[in-house]
Amino acid sequence: MTVVIVDGESVSASGALAAPDGIDLLRPTDRDAVARLFAACSAETVRLRFWGGRREFPRDHLDALLAGPPAEHDAVVAHRGGRDRLVGIAGFAAGPDGRPGSGELGVLVVDAWQRQGIGTAMIGLLLARARARGVEQVVANVLPGRHGLLAALGRRLEPVRASFTGDGLTGVYKLAPTPAPTPTPTGEERGGPHRSCR
Repeated sequence: MTVVIVDGESVSASGALAAPDGIDLLRPTDRDAVARLFAACSAETVRLRFWGGRREFPRDHLDALLAGPPAEHDAVVAHRGGRDRLVGIAGFAAGPDGRPGSGELGVLVVDAWQRQGIGTAMIGLLLARARARGVEQVVANVLPGRHGLLAALGRRLEPVRASFTGDGLTGVYKLAPTPAPTPTPTGEERGGPHRSCR
C-alpha cells in the first residue's frame, strides 16, 4: 500500500520555505543514495510510509521506481548538499487496476526535512507530469489517524471520494487537465480594424 506524506504549506522557523538544492527525476544511478535516504529516516517515518517496519527500502519497489517508464512509475528526488544527498523521494505509479488515467501517489521525506515544503514541491512536479500524460485521477492511502494528509492533498485537487477501512483511509482526487492558453485575438478577430466614430 501507499502512504502519502504531504508537507503542506508549512514554513521553516525563519518563516520561509526551506527549499532543497534541487528536485530532479530519479535516475538508475540513485540506488545507493536512496538507500542512504531510507537509513536516515526514523522507524516511525518508515512505518507511516510503508505501513510497517522495514530495515531497507523495499527492493522490488525501488527496482520499479528505477526501471519504470513514467506512465508506469514516475519518480522524483529532492537533494540537499549535492545530488548524492537525497532528502526526499516521491513516486506516482499507475493505479492497481492498470488504467492509464489514474495513479497512486507516495512520498518519503527524511525527518529533519519534513514540514518544510519538500514533499509539496515533489508532489507538484509529479502531478504536473501526470497531468501532461493525461492522468485524470490520483489515489492516496494513509494509515488511520492520518486524515490530515488527505485533507492537504484535497486542498490542491478536487476530492472525488474517500473510503475508510480498518486498514486505513483512501482518498481519490480529480486531476484537472491544464487549461489550454487562450489566444489573444488579432484586430480582425475583434471585428476588424479599429475605426473611430465621428
